[in-house]
Amino acid sequence: MGLQGSFYVSGRDERLPAHIKKILIGASPDKARTAEVISTGWQNNRPFLKCSLAGDRTSAELLTGQAVWASADDISVNDESEYLLSDLRGRVVLDCDGVTLGVIEDIVALPASNNLVVFDAVRNADVDIPMISDYVDMSFQRGGKELRLVVARDVFDEIWNSRDKRK
Repeated sequence: MGLQGSFYVSGRDERLPAHIKKILIGASPDKARTAEVISTGWQNNRPFLKCSLAGDRTSAELLTGQAVWASADDISVNDESEYLLSDLRGRVVLDCDGVTLGVIEDIVALPASNNLVVFDAVRNADVDIPMISDYVDMSFQRGGKELRLVVARDVFDEIWNSRDKRK
């Protein structure tokens, strides 16, 4: 961290887009604080930024471990090879035989992988499916209506979470 409040952004291997002027910093977008981007750069093969929430080293240290969020409208995505996690919400999940599992209700970012929260209205239950190639056909493209798995529906039979039991 720099003396002027600049800090590295972990989890990226390229510069931050220069056109992004506002970000959110926090555990989730709904709990995050808004910050103005003052400057961005590249040092030691890592991207860094300076924002209005960190005027010095001490205030920058308070942001350690927090996620940095940008508006989807500010992010350019190659529709052929990239996607945003938000693009997956609402997609119907099909198993390898084309049988419907449910609909992606949420995506939970975990250290090892992102988990898809798939809700089945008939069962009134959901299941978390790690978004890894052992389960998900990763050849999908942005803008689709479905997400196909590479395993059969019964792989998840014993791990559905009944919503009735949560009450």
